[in-house]
Amino acid sequence: MKTIKSSLQGTKGTYGYLQETLPNFTLANWDYEHGFFDRVLDDQNMVYLRLPVKVVSGELDSADAWLEIGEPFVLHHVYQMGVEEDIGYMEPMVSGVMNQFQEPVDKDARIDPRWIRKAEAIVRELENRLA
Repeated sequence: MKTIKSSLQGTKGTYGYLQETLPNFTLANWDYEHGFFDRVLDDQNMVYLRLPVKVVSGELDSADAWLEIGEPFVLHHVYQMGVEEDIGYMEPMVSGVMNQFQEPVDKDARIDPRWIRKAEAIVRELENRLA
């Protein structure tokens, strides 16, 4: 895991607004008090830019819930290879969906610097968009 220093930390907005403003991000690993907006950075669905959010008021799945963004970070999960092939699924999208249900082989694998640079560029773009 590699944190990214950012002015996004502490930014507040409604779930509906953030969902519209964060292109290619998906709400993941959430409950009604906190969660993550994830964006896949690689073709294998193993490297993510993750924006943690906590609920300030309301419930996370409600468009009018107020959220606060935490410190962004890049995460590299290495999953077991071949699991989706055993059940007949080969497509990358299906692979990513299947990976979320299996325990990673390495939850905090080494991150190639190109993914960190890509994540930093996305974060800078989001900082400008949400300023």
